[in-house]
Amino acid sequence: MKLLFIRHSLAIERENFSGHDFDRPLTEKGIKRAKRLFRAIKKIYEIDYIITSTAKRALQTAEILSHFYKEASFIKTSKLLPGANIYDLKDLIKDKDGVIAIVGHEPDLSEMIKEIMHSPNLKIKLSKPSVAEMDENILKALLSYKHFKGIE
Repeated sequence: MKLLFIRHSLAIERENFSGHDFDRPLTEKGIKRAKRLFRAIKKIYEIDYIITSTAKRALQTAEILSHFYKEASFIKTSKLLPGANIYDLKDLIKDKDGVIAIVGHEPDLSEMIKEIMHSPNLKIKLSKPSVAEMDENILKALLSYKHFKGIE
């Protein structure tokens, strides 16, 4: 099993949004960045499952991802809302195989990566949006939309 940890793209800032934090949508810039990143990673990865937080910004990011991976199973879950932990992740991925994209939030995703690697002192923070590839409990790649700037 390969895990792709995907941090949601740019959303409207909290101070500029009057609703609940979970309802903050992506900005236009966030949508463009997500499309750029996912267009590029489509050339690198196959994805069997997309599992996403139900927070609007993560859900929108996952929906953009799903346009590039129409065959992937799409799962929405409150278990990936901010505050998710390694036990939530383990519950979500049990009985699944292949490549699993986890769309969620920081610092939760970084904490999950550190737990899987048994590296509590690892300094890692996923940018908006980015992908961290883990295979066999090893961090294999960390890709940001910036890596693909100017590449179509």
